[in-house]
Parts: sequence; C-alpha cells; structure tokens
Amino acid sequence: MKYFITAIIVCASRILFAQSTGNIDVSISGQTTREQLNQMRKDLHLQGVVFTYSPQFDQERHLTALRYKFTTTDQVLIGEGEHIALQQNGANVHIQVNPITKFYTEEKNAAPHK
Repeated sequence: MKYFITAIIVCASRILFAQSTGNIDVSISGQTTREQLNQMRKDLHLQGVVFTYSPQFDQERHLTALRYKFTTTDQVLIGEGEHIALQQNGANVHIQVNPITKFYTEEKNAAPHK
C-alpha cells in the first residue's frame, strides 16, 4: 500500500511538472495570413492563452506589422509587443508563452543585411 501511494504521488507530480514547463511557441512572419492568425488565436485559447492582435496588411494581403498581447483566460497579462517590419523578406517574430508560469519571451528578426 505504501508503494502504491508513493507511485500515485510521483505520477501526479510529473503531470504537474510537465504542465508547468510546457511553453507554447508562436511564430509569425510576413507570410502569415489572416486565417492563420485567427487559427493561432483559437489554438492558444484552448491552451489557456488569450491572443489578441491588431494586424496591418498591404494591398497584396501580406502582413506588414502586428501588435499583439497574450493574457490568461482570466485576463492576467503574460506579455505584449509589436513587429513593424514584417513586410521585409526574412523578418519574423518568435514568441514563447506559458499561461501557468506567466512566462513570456520574444525574439524579433529583421530582414538580413545585404
């Protein structure tokens, strides 16, 4: 019985640890479509993250700039930012969020220099 209880505690702690360290990755570039942004919003919401954004597109429907905000479903801010040069070839932003630990990082890449 003692081993059974110990096994349950170990399994439960592993599940909690896995959930608390599970960062969610989001990558956005000038090629990201309006539909993909909407799907990201839906997918993140299922994982406990509210993704709000304000995009700008050019006439050819390429994403040129994006303001974004990540909160928990109970509206606690995780992080926010913007990228205003997504129209440049090679520009992107990579974001990691975690709704449990409120962890947020972003890495912006501008177009490579020639």
